[in-house]
Amino acid sequence: MDQSQIYQRIGEFVVAFQWLENKIREIGWFILDPDRNEWPPKQLRNESTERLFTKVESLFQQALPKCGLDREHEESLRTSFTEYGVRFHALRRARNKILHSAFIELKAGGEIHGILRSNPQITIDPETGESFFHQELLTDDSFNAEMAEIADLAMFFNRCYIQLIARFPRPR
Repeated sequence: MDQSQIYQRIGEFVVAFQWLENKIREIGWFILDPDRNEWPPKQLRNESTERLFTKVESLFQQALPKCGLDREHEESLRTSFTEYGVRFHALRRARNKILHSAFIELKAGGEIHGILRSNPQITIDPETGESFFHQELLTDDSFNAEMAEIADLAMFFNRCYIQLIARFPRPR
């Protein structure tokens, strides 16, 4: 695979993750100000991704009872939001590994034959106590699982956002 394609896939992953992060922020903004009285909103702008999700999850859990959903649907959304949050945090950690890695071009005969992603942070194996670096040989397929995960998370969080638009009461 051409190295420019690998760098393109890194960029696509980062941009898709930013879209997902923004959708979560929009959920929080809608709950805080459904009539958009203050635009652009100032709240939730400077939060780390981890803290942003924690705050939005709390807002969403508090907003759900106000939406007038039947109990089963409300409980399903409540538990699903938490479950998808666990998946979002795993994806956030994967994004951080990529963004904080060094990219090493593997050359032979004057040509690049691969790109190795190496996170320079030393990790300790909890079972053996040995130190190691997290490394991965990047290929076109390296990002397929993460992109599929982003797509699934995007569908869920967008569904939550649409549910709020349709059901969350507006102040009069």
